[in-house]
Amino acid sequence: MSGGAADLAAEFVDAINARDPGRLARLLDGRSEVVTGRSTHTGPEAIAAWARKEYDHLVRCYAIDDYRGDGDSVLALGSVQYVWSDGGGVADSSPIAITIEIGDGLLRRLRLHDDPVAALAAFES
Repeated sequence: MSGGAADLAAEFVDAINARDPGRLARLLDGRSEVVTGRSTHTGPEAIAAWARKEYDHLVRCYAIDDYRGDGDSVLALGSVQYVWSDGGGVADSSPIAITIEIGDGLLRRLRLHDDPVAALAAFES
């Protein structure tokens, strides 16, 4: 990771994983968006609610191996893991790519991609 937008992207992913609304709020404004395969969450309250979501004794966690920056855009490559609330073991894991756009030191848009290869190709083009 080379600093700037990549550092902010990593800080945002860490705040999501921590489910810390205070940390998230410092990185968001009313125009910030999280785009998933099913919907778009806009603004600090909607994004915090999305980040807090848990599933039947499972907690979602993004394990990022690599952040690639290009100006204010960052591609995060890794996996989305669903970890048991009791014990912390990984119940399920899938590859993921996340594109993160930063503006004025805040998150503009985070988009989840189920196909990391396609997301990497698009990011590098």
